[in-house]
Amino acid sequence: MKPLFRNTLFALLLATGFSYAVPWLGVTFKKTSFENHLALNVIGVHPESGCFAAGMVAGDLIVGVQGSPLSDMSQIQSAVAGHKAGQKIKIEISREGKKKTLTVALTERPDDISNLTGSAIGSKIAKFGENFYKNGEKRKEKPKATLLDFWATWCGLCRKTLPVLANIYNKYSSKGLEVIGIADESVDVLNDFYAHQHASPYPLYRDAKKEMWMRYGIHAVPTLMLLDKDGYIKRVWSGAPSEYMIEQILKDVIE
Repeated sequence: MKPLFRNTLFALLLATGFSYAVPWLGVTFKKTSFENHLALNVIGVHPESGCFAAGMVAGDLIVGVQGSPLSDMSQIQSAVAGHKAGQKIKIEISREGKKKTLTVALTERPDDISNLTGSAIGSKIAKFGENFYKNGEKRKEKPKATLLDFWATWCGLCRKTLPVLANIYNKYSSKGLEVIGIADESVDVLNDFYAHQHASPYPLYRDAKKEMWMRYGIHAVPTLMLLDKDGYIKRVWSGAPSEYMIEQILKDVIE
């Protein structure tokens, strides 16, 4: 039988409108078909999720929710959004040709889901330490969005990006945007660059041990991250962006 649905990999965060909120199911999957209706072929199960505790494993097919065959993703979204963490929903699976109903206790979505998705996107950014070497007093208490710029003084593309980010910051800071530059070089090198090359107007952070770089898989500079108002990573991209490109990305979170 021909598959009815495209086998594209998705992360089943499943909070309201795919936003980063609680509760969640915590599985990744590929859409497929089962008995002429939608099914989700489970690729991975987060170890802190209710699905994991209920015994769901990679290779299971999710074929129903709350007693009804799965026909649309909105069924699961509605079931999850209509419950709180700790409450239970019924998920029907097919394993090796046999159907089984799992009672899944919904859990709160953990901050770091990179071990499930293989990407920083969707994880919550770690708290910053005290290593703001310039403009730390400009930190916003509740920004609407945050741009993180992983950069280095020796990087040519980074140098092209700095004035772009400065313009973006000056234009959108009053609308709730925060920009933070993150580098790992010595304080002397960074301060000298600030004094003689480019005095960025936004907060600058020294990640001396590259802890954030390693946690989020940063392998190239410049790499930018867009965080939402709750600190969850929405987008990650490398290379020198134009001001227009950044403005288009910010539209959904600032305006």
